[in-house]
Order: sequence, then structure tokens, then C-alpha cells
Amino acid sequence: MCAFAAIAGCGANGAVVTRSSPTHAASPSPSPSPTPTPTPTPAASPSPLPSPVAVPAWAAIHASCAGSPAANEALLVMQGSSNPVLADVADAKNPRTLCSLTVTGNTAQPQLVTQSMISWSATQGNPTTAGTSVIAALDMFSGTSTIAASWQGGSLLDGLHAWSPDRGFLAYVASDSSAVSLHLLSGGGDRVVTTMGAVPGRGVNPNEDDSYLAFSPDGGYFALVQTFTSSGDQLQVRRTTDGSSVFSLPKGTMASWGSNGSRLFYRQPGSTMVQSWDSSAGVSQAFGQQLAWIKPRADAGDDNLAFTVRDSAGQPHVWLYGHGGRSGGQLPGARSSPVWINSTSFLYLEEAACTTNCGIGPAWQPDLKTFTVDTALQSETASRIAQVYGAWPRPGQI
Repeated sequence: MCAFAAIAGCGANGAVVTRSSPTHAASPSPSPSPTPTPTPTPAASPSPLPSPVAVPAWAAIHASCAGSPAANEALLVMQGSSNPVLADVADAKNPRTLCSLTVTGNTAQPQLVTQSMISWSATQGNPTTAGTSVIAALDMFSGTSTIAASWQGGSLLDGLHAWSPDRGFLAYVASDSSAVSLHLLSGGGDRVVTTMGAVPGRGVNPNEDDSYLAFSPDGGYFALVQTFTSSGDQLQVRRTTDGSSVFSLPKGTMASWGSNGSRLFYRQPGSTMVQSWDSSAGVSQAFGQQLAWIKPRADAGDDNLAFTVRDSAGQPHVWLYGHGGRSGGQLPGARSSPVWINSTSFLYLEEAACTTNCGIGPAWQPDLKTFTVDTALQSETASRIAQVYGAWPRPGQI
């Protein structure tokens, strides 16, 4: 199925779905009993090729490219800049710009879908008044863009979305002042797989609150983990084929799929025990150490997780957990927020003790210095990268 051929074609990047006006009243298929064996990567249902739907100016991102797609790419923001670039990051210490992006609308940060394509969300709504919300996609090298989904929203979590590894399924969240709904869009249509309570007004605890939506690397499942809605399970794992639930918890936070297969790591709010759900083995304690990890992220293919842990004084430390616990440990320095650039390198932030104008934030805060870590060489290098929005290949693409 090549339902996104109007923007991307049916090349090596695979099929991507698109819908200009999804139906929100659809009901999920009945939930079958969980199976003890992993589900193979599903195939999206065929559908007629759609025509591109123009992206409005208030939601637009444009690209200017001087190169061609590379084997290792990342969507980056360089220090001193506000607009992202697509870069060749085979050498993570020296990224080479392929495309410069210009954000002209009120958009959320883009994500890298394929070597040539990005997607993002934008809204004209707000937490009190719903407005038009969209998920848009752009082929950076051809300049062709289109709307993949459109609805009425604008509240917290609105527009959170993820693509399956084969780009045949899109999961996204629509949120307004009355409810939060999780959608699954494919060539077979758009369905609401669950509805949760609206997001109440409150503060955010960066050490405990989280929102995460992603497909497993094998494509068989997708997971939504969020701590904000007024009702509904915070952790949900669902089958990609029909959106049916296979595992859920009333409370859950700080989740990440592993580098391969269908193993989801998570913990419960306030807990120092990291657990995992596996499609074949069920629930187990992931590793023995008691760590209240923050924002874990898996690399693409090498079975490593990087995450932050704060000590009793609030000082952050970055940890690596690799190859089922056979490698890794705490890295030196006051560092936080690791994000993978390629399969062997990640970026993290330096933090310093906050002495003045701390506000309501933590006792340790970023000091604007960033570093890349090469896990193969076990070395750290000062970096010109300020942020990493996403990398290619993603887990499931190797």
C-alpha cells in the first residue's frame, strides 16, 4: 500500500498514510485475547491514492536542501539558531547540513519520518477554545507537503503522534477541553481506539510527568504513556493491526521501547523500579538497581538505553544500560537529557547548580553547554548542537 505516494512516492522509504478529514466517530474493533508470541509487522489496508491537501500558512514548514539523503541523519537545532536543520551525522561531532528548515507557523517540533520526510503538528486552538489542528508532512528534497490528519483540538497533548516503522500506520492524539482521544489512522480509515478525560490545569513535575507515543521496533504494537489526563489508563499498549489493548496500567510514566522487538520499559510515578512489558514474556523487573529514571531513550539497533537519574540533591547523572545489563553504568559529570544522534553517539546537556533566579525549577538546571558521547570510543566532546529532534535510522529501521 502506497497511500502517501502523492508526496513521497513508493520508493525505499515505504508507504505512508494520509487523510485530510478523518472520521472521529469510528469505534475500535473488538479486543481479542492477548497472544503470547510477538505479532509480525502488519500491512496497512490498501486505499485509493489521495491527492495532496495543501498545508495552510499558519501550519507551514519549508525546506531548502543543498545535498541528498544520507545513511545517518538527524534533525538538529544548532547553537545560536532557532530553526532546525537536517544533517548528515555519520560523524556526530561534525554534523554536515543537508537541508535548512524555515518554520513559518505555530507548529510543534518536527520529527524525522524517513530519510527525506518530516512531520509535525500545528493548531489554531488552545486549552479553552478548540480550533483546527493538523498533522502535516513535508518531503524536504522535493518540497511537496500535505496534511495527513485534521481535527478540532488545541489542548495539552494535542498533536502528539508517531509513525509505524513501515509508515503504513499513524497514531495520534486529539485533545480539547472535554476529552483526549487516541487515534489510529491507516489506509483502512481513521478510528478512535480510546477516549480519556480532559487535561486539568496544574503544574508539571519534569522528574515524574511524561508523554510518549511510539510504535515498537517490530511494528506489531504501539504505546501511549502520559500522566496528564483526568481519567483513563496512563500506560496503554495496543496492537497495530486494530488498536486493541494488550496491556495497560492505571499509573505509568517514563517509557521507551527498546532497540528491537517489542519490549516496553517504564516505571510508575514515584517509583524507583524499572519494569518492562514484553509481547512474549509479559511483565518483569527490567534490572536490579533501584533508579527513578527520567526520559529513557533507545538507540537504533545496538540495544542501548540512555537516561537521566537525579540524586537526593537534585544533581543529574546520565546512565547507560546496554545489552541486557552486560554493559553500561553511570557516566561522569552533571549531565542530563541524553538523545541519540546515531547508533553509537548521543547528545546530552551539562547542568549546574542554580544559585540565583531559580524560580520554581529544580536546584540544578542546564547551563547551555552540550556534549556528544561516542559509546564505542567512550569519549565526550563539546558540541555545537543545541537540540536533537530525531534521528534516522529509527529503532525498527535497521
